[in-house]
Amino acid sequence: MVMLIRKMFRDVWKNKVPFIAIFLMMFAGNFIFSGITSEYNGMNQTFHSYIKETNLADAWIEGDNFQSSDIEQLKKKSSIEDVEKRALYTSTLKSDDDKTIDLYVLAGENNISKLKILDGKTYSKNTSGIWLDATFAKENDYEVKDKIKLDIGGKTVEKEIIGLCYSPEYIYSTKNGEFVPDHKNNGFAFINETSITELEDIQWNQLLITGTGNLEKTIHNTLGKNDTTVVLQKDHTSYSMINDEITQHKEIGLIFVLVFLFIAILVTITTVHRLLNSQRLQIGILKSMGFHKRPLYIHYISHSTFVCFVGSVIGWCVGYVTLPKLLFPIMEDMYILPKLKSDMLTGSWVLPIICAFLCLAISLIVCHKYLKGNAAKILYSNSIEKAYKELPLSFLWKHLSFYGQWNMRDIFRNKLRSIMTIFGVVGCVALLVSSFGLFASMNYMSEWTFDKVQTYDTKVTGNFSDEEFKNKLIQSMYGEELMEISAEVKFDGKEETVAFIGIESQDFLRLYDGEGKEIELEEGIALSRNTANKLGIEVSDRLKWKFPGSDKWYLEVVKYIIRTPMTQGITMLKSEMDKEGIPFYTTSIIGEKPEKSLTNSDYVDSVQHKADLKSALDTMLNASVMLSMLFLVCAVLLGGVILYNLGTLSYMERYRDMATLKVLGFHNQRIRKLMIQQNIWLTIAGIIVGLPTGYGLTILMLSTVQDSIDISIYIPAYAYIISIWGTFLLSWIISRLLSRKVYHIDMVSALKIDE
Repeated sequence: MVMLIRKMFRDVWKNKVPFIAIFLMMFAGNFIFSGITSEYNGMNQTFHSYIKETNLADAWIEGDNFQSSDIEQLKKKSSIEDVEKRALYTSTLKSDDDKTIDLYVLAGENNISKLKILDGKTYSKNTSGIWLDATFAKENDYEVKDKIKLDIGGKTVEKEIIGLCYSPEYIYSTKNGEFVPDHKNNGFAFINETSITELEDIQWNQLLITGTGNLEKTIHNTLGKNDTTVVLQKDHTSYSMINDEITQHKEIGLIFVLVFLFIAILVTITTVHRLLNSQRLQIGILKSMGFHKRPLYIHYISHSTFVCFVGSVIGWCVGYVTLPKLLFPIMEDMYILPKLKSDMLTGSWVLPIICAFLCLAISLIVCHKYLKGNAAKILYSNSIEKAYKELPLSFLWKHLSFYGQWNMRDIFRNKLRSIMTIFGVVGCVALLVSSFGLFASMNYMSEWTFDKVQTYDTKVTGNFSDEEFKNKLIQSMYGEELMEISAEVKFDGKEETVAFIGIESQDFLRLYDGEGKEIELEEGIALSRNTANKLGIEVSDRLKWKFPGSDKWYLEVVKYIIRTPMTQGITMLKSEMDKEGIPFYTTSIIGEKPEKSLTNSDYVDSVQHKADLKSALDTMLNASVMLSMLFLVCAVLLGGVILYNLGTLSYMERYRDMATLKVLGFHNQRIRKLMIQQNIWLTIAGIIVGLPTGYGLTILMLSTVQDSIDISIYIPAYAYIISIWGTFLLSWIISRLLSRKVYHIDMVSALKIDE
């Protein structure tokens, strides 16, 4: 047995290239699986541990001024566990009115959506001072014991910072149409009721609820107010965005694992076939020396199983350690969570063992073909020709040249090898197309957003109650008014909170249908495709909706279903709103770059330029761009490994045939042409199947994106051209390299091997 173990290591070293291929495929599959699963599971564990620790609210109620009687009514309901009231005020820094802070005044204890204190005092309803957003403080050089001066509707509030904190409601927070959080200019702060004497009459405009069951129905039935808005935990931006991100990573990880395990199976089959085919003589000799089937099975199974297990274990360990460290920084730019740590998915350590058993099973099946006979049969099997079979559709092939007929016969006689070659090329092309497609779709989304849909250069957000100032700003920007607000929609028993956009014209915000054709909205409403799909709405349906805090419902006909990249919901013309008696509130002015003096006004909250928005979107899409690069590397690795292995197997299986041709006087160049031609044919077949497969894989990848984003699949011609010629060139180079082996064919040993 020791002799066979030594022989195993010698065989692996002698055939190191194909075994390295098995190692790499198993390494890559387990690396991606353990890396992505530990990354998303770590993020999932941190997220859910965080919201459990801070007791994130199950629902938020927003209204004008809640009374103690409202709280008492809600607490009487068995499905509601606890209720807290608070007031939200929008404030700015006194020293810099471009920096906005959401100031929360708490009426008592902070038991729901509790603050996570990073530095300073824990929250108390009797402690004087303010607890400030730790990320905002870091970006603006605030520390504990510093003074912060806020402007709240013209009133100045100056307090000592007694704590720096995180809030579970601000895991993900954007304002004014931003794509990524701007922690330098936007933050939050908490203060208790007894500490803020500057506000005489506090308007308690929020209630926080914890409970179970249908909370929305319970709340509406209890309060009986139509001017309140209920936001459930699952719909809160901080919860839904990160939850969708985790789901996306989970699906991507599964796709990668399935692809690589499938390729690893192909590589294992071809490698074991190649090894056993090259060792027929040795197998026959070992059997004739008295070795039984069992030790021989164990010996030849151990080759691939050993390499597979080692590659799987190393890949799993390296992926677990390194990949989360590459992805976490991108996630930390988007989400504010306690320190992210990778966390092993329960049972994921079993994957290397499963891979090893899979290799063992495949090797066992292949070995049975080569070890089932007795010594004489195995030694003589090399000279036994396969029974001649007429080619299917032979009338199509009879006009081919000698090379064509030879290769067609060889392809049909070795169907398994030919099919595996085609599958290998399909995988290579599919990954190339999807990597370029993913990258191009992300770039196209940026182009679509800022060159086609949003054609304005600057967006100014603020308070435009002063008509004179508003008109000056519109004239300076050559712009128009824009209304952006949320809306509650109802259709066929389904309810959703979506975005509502009121536009003056389509000069700066253009609308496109599902086919990319620009449309002109004149009456009714346009509904985004994602919202329409979620609610099951079609053109000509009537949609019921209302604004938050209002008890008046509107009913409008859906005239168009449109594609919008970032904002999913309703779009309506101002003229149509006026006609239907729907109030239009100006939240922004869009147009050209305005005068500096106007943007420095107290009426302006933020100024966003196209370049800044584009940069923010690119940051948001960084993770997807990284994945597209990973796809590209995997495609090249996959193509090289598969084509080399199958090309080598093809050469070994045809070794005796090519030796016969050399004896018959065929020149080396002609035999090389014979080899290259077959590989090119199979490559072309793989490319034809691989192109639509790559398109499908791109659709599958983009389907994992959050519902708040609508990405059009855009695969330009260059993606197909590079994928086709890249794969073709790789196949041709490998075929050229392998065909050089023809010069080293030993005609005597090849033809006399059975004697």
